Amino acid sequence: MSKLARAVELKAELVHFATSGRFGAELSTVLGRFYAGGPPADEAAAFLPVDFFAHQHRLPSGETVVDRFVAERAGLDRADVELLLSWKTVVEGVFEVRVVDGGAVLLFNLVDELVYRAFSNLGESAFEPLAPGMYVVGRLIPLGADWLISGTPAVHPAEAGDTLAPVAARIALEHPDWVFRNPVLLEEARELQRAQRRCFVGYFGADLAVLLGDDVALAMRGYLAHQAARLGGPAPQPLELPERVTSAETVALIFDEVGGLGFYADFGRLEELFADPRLVVKRDYRELLSTYLRGEEVSPVPIQRLAARDLAKAGEVFAGLLNRKGFQWERSGELLLRTHKPGYFSRPPLPTVIPATAAIAEYLGAPAG
Repeated sequence: MSKLARAVELKAELVHFATSGRFGAELSTVLGRFYAGGPPADEAAAFLPVDFFAHQHRLPSGETVVDRFVAERAGLDRADVELLLSWKTVVEGVFEVRVVDGGAVLLFNLVDELVYRAFSNLGESAFEPLAPGMYVVGRLIPLGADWLISGTPAVHPAEAGDTLAPVAARIALEHPDWVFRNPVLLEEARELQRAQRRCFVGYFGADLAVLLGDDVALAMRGYLAHQAARLGGPAPQPLELPERVTSAETVALIFDEVGGLGFYADFGRLEELFADPRLVVKRDYRELLSTYLRGEEVSPVPIQRLAARDLAKAGEVFAGLLNRKGFQWERSGELLLRTHKPGYFSRPPLPTVIPATAAIAEYLGAPAG
């Protein structure tokens, strides 16, 4: 049996497994979230949440439905398992049809600017309505070196390109990690981040600046104007900062070489604590440090920077916070951060800036990268 034929069988079994009723409450929650704005407009929209649920939704155990299917489905060989587990990787996008070749189609994704050779579980007849220049909005799952269309895609005529390009741009801006599937765009983003960091250091004098919360917006406008003058591009747009930043007494702007630019509220008090570990007995200092340590969405960068200034004092700070006498930052600090911020250490760090793809450039009125 060919890999495609086997994939078609397994895909049907997976969807049946996902919708069999055993995950009824979970599936209902996902359907409710997808249909919150009203009933689906077409068949493609109707099946999208089911496909998402089968491949990507995390169950309360942390597993996906694919994981559960692989664990419970008897008779799977190694090739089946590898194929199924690869289906946790889904490529979503706005695809321009480049070539239709019988049972295969070459699709150019406006989101990541990669070309995908895709097949359909419906066979060659599925691509008969397609012609070069048309668009497909949908999802792909791996099929070895090729791809399989997953779910029911929405097909649009070539004239829809002007409408769909902004859709692709918004997807890219909302999901930069999808853009970085393209290694060329990933390297462009890394170089752009390095260039922006050089501008930041040139403007502020270092890659870390501590400001009063009231001064952050003005300082950022000046920096962004400086960056635009040095690197080119459109004039900076008005910057909207979250209230937690603007209302803070002090804010650190750190443009880390790897982590990119971040805003860290009340950093001044955190500096005081790391300079004088005895302050850890005070409630407000303990709560602030605990937020920085235990907040999964808070980058480890500010703690790493402060600890690096004096490893011995950092050890005293966390010995007091954790009530662990003799805690040594040099020996246990990284493990502590990995424990509380696994997401930052479980995968290679990605840039925090996005290069201007053709779709993004058109959407923002900026030159393409």
